[in-house]
Amino acid sequence: MALSVEKWVGFGSAMAGFGLLWSRMPEHVHDEARHIISSLVPMLMSYFNPYEQISISEYGEDRFRRNKMFDAVSTYLRSTCLDVASNLTAELGDKSKDHLLINLDENQEVVDNFQGARMWWRLYPKSAKKWGATVISLLPGDSDDQPRCYRLVFHQRHRKLVLDSYLPSVVRQWRKLIDTNRQRQLFTNYSREGKSHWINVPYNPPATFDMLAMDHHKKVEIMEDLNTFREAKEYHSKVGKAWKRGYLLHGPPGTGKSTMIGAMANLLRYDVYDLDLTSIKDNAELRKLFLDTTDKSIIVIEDIDAIEVELTTKRKGKEAAQENSNSHRVKIELPDKNEDHGKVTLSGLLSFVDGLWSACGSERIFVFTTNHIDRLDPALIRRGRMDRHIKMSYCKFEAFKMLAKSYLDITEHSLFSEIGQLLDEINTTPADVADNLMPRGKRNGEMDRLLDEMNGAPADLMLRVKRRREADDCLAGLVETLKTKKAAKMKTASPPMDSM
Repeated sequence: MALSVEKWVGFGSAMAGFGLLWSRMPEHVHDEARHIISSLVPMLMSYFNPYEQISISEYGEDRFRRNKMFDAVSTYLRSTCLDVASNLTAELGDKSKDHLLINLDENQEVVDNFQGARMWWRLYPKSAKKWGATVISLLPGDSDDQPRCYRLVFHQRHRKLVLDSYLPSVVRQWRKLIDTNRQRQLFTNYSREGKSHWINVPYNPPATFDMLAMDHHKKVEIMEDLNTFREAKEYHSKVGKAWKRGYLLHGPPGTGKSTMIGAMANLLRYDVYDLDLTSIKDNAELRKLFLDTTDKSIIVIEDIDAIEVELTTKRKGKEAAQENSNSHRVKIELPDKNEDHGKVTLSGLLSFVDGLWSACGSERIFVFTTNHIDRLDPALIRRGRMDRHIKMSYCKFEAFKMLAKSYLDITEHSLFSEIGQLLDEINTTPADVADNLMPRGKRNGEMDRLLDEMNGAPADLMLRVKRRREADDCLAGLVETLKTKKAAKMKTASPPMDSM
């Protein structure tokens, strides 16, 4: 007993001496010692810890491009491991108002089994710190502001199985799931905390090519061009071109340019990215947004003529042209090399559409819409960047018949001939025609009397009579509208009497 007490006394004396010696050492020695200890501790822990982990970050080290592996793991775990999770999140899904989308909550751990091996998954929230283990980081990042990441933990004897079989299996199942349950999305960019991000909502455009009010042969030509592009992966690889295509939709307002985009998305089943240049501060943000887009997507810049696109070379000692103070527009400039790059430039936009950055991704379609093609810089819309220029024109008789079929479900009527003649004489947009073909729900005394007389007739017969009367009223209203426009046109074209 006495010997034990003496040992503890000796140990205490040694520790006191060490503490005194430590306090007298210079500060830089303390720092070196702490560095050595902090380096040795993880090594010792990894030596005795038989488990390894893989970190799969939401973004890369430079925070520039989203990691598709993160999305693959999210989809895979949602399909396989929800039954064993106790903490979940729920939101309304994209397919229907009653469809719930269930996901794993942050910090929820789940266990997966693959060929007899146990895999532990956990989603760490933003700014999560790495914990002691042997780390294989697919997308490393040690800054204080860490993005969300999944951590996969497994026994070290399963390392080859995980890298060669398990993770590739996760990717394969992810691709199958997205092909089976693909829901188109509509994305738009917005600025948050000085940075641009995409936000998305479910996108189910009602428009199809059958509903477009345009020449039938022209529609077939566009559809064949789109289908050819979709199947042209090997061709683009063979000729050394990026797998992309550009469409310029031009024409007066109301001629169906936005409807055309919806029809394209429906035909190809692509997502749509509506790019707002006014909320992007420079070319770097434009590139980041582009890299965050997915394959099989349509990237749209609508009404590009409403954006002031100026190509001005700034020269030292000279000021650029004054911007119109009443306009809220993006000024696209070619800045001098010695000046700060603080705006979206024309060269940046061209690189985005047809330059080096356009090859970062595949199966993408770029669509520009404009009301005034003559206002656009030729460099922006030349062939090769905008491969097809599609003119969306005024409504003529063939387009009117398509609208009548869609809105009124009729293919012929006694007023068709008069309407066709009026459409040839004046310019009116498909939107104006469609507005006149929508039943207003107004009471019609004659139709009410007719329906009263048919009281007791079959319901389907009464419905057909009602729709026929609605078609008569709509077409008669369209005729009056077109005659009014024709009179206004003739009045404008006729010289005043005083000038004669």
